[in-house]
Amino acid sequence: MNFKDFKLKKVCNLGDSVFCDGCNGPYGDEVNGGVIIGGYAYCGECCKGYGYDKDEYEYADEIEEIMDKGKTFKENVLDYRKRKTGSSDGVMQIFTAD
Repeated sequence: MNFKDFKLKKVCNLGDSVFCDGCNGPYGDEVNGGVIIGGYAYCGECCKGYGYDKDEYEYADEIEEIMDKGKTFKENVLDYRKRKTGSSDGVMQIFTAD
């Protein structure tokens, strides 16, 4: 999406909070693994339920990263953020069209 005509209204820093984009579970240290699909993080529980991390997953070509099953979901997401943005903080930007 092109945001050139939008105005940044607010920036929210969520720090090291981690939630699954599929089930919204704040599993953190309780679940290992996970996947990244389209920049969204899905926990190990969602992977078990939907088979995201399986070779036969119908849309396997859309998976950006299968996370380390030896690390917690939270550790994996924080590492991913750090690699992609330079910070492990979760930052949300809110734009409006006015």
